[in-house]
Amino acid sequence: MNTATDTSSPTINASAGRLLFERFMGRYEHGQIEPLLELFSPEAEIVTFEGTFRGHRAIGEWFTQCLATEGPSVLVSTDHFAEDGDVVRYEATMVSLDGVVRQVYGVLTIGDGRILAYLPGIIANQNGRSF
Repeated sequence: MNTATDTSSPTINASAGRLLFERFMGRYEHGQIEPLLELFSPEAEIVTFEGTFRGHRAIGEWFTQCLATEGPSVLVSTDHFAEDGDVVRYEATMVSLDGVVRQVYGVLTIGDGRILAYLPGIIANQNGRSF
């Protein structure tokens, strides 16, 4: 793993936020909605440019659309990771199964071990393909 702010192994002394981030990325790689939703509070919301999605049903529909459009993606590297209390911020490089490389970012707010809010985004598409 390649991180700019933390060079230690994520499995040694990992914080709750770091572990939740890794579970989130791991479950996204598998492209299964139910395991992803287990990480979110029932009242959670995802805020994107397309809109705000609240609750498991809407969040599940949003992830279904993302996976239908982009397919599952594998985490290649965590380029930046910062945690401040109940807020996790990251930048990462991901590659889809069809070879599209994206630099993404996200902000997660956490409460009671689950995601309360998620703000995702794409920094760059390394293949030059438009979304």
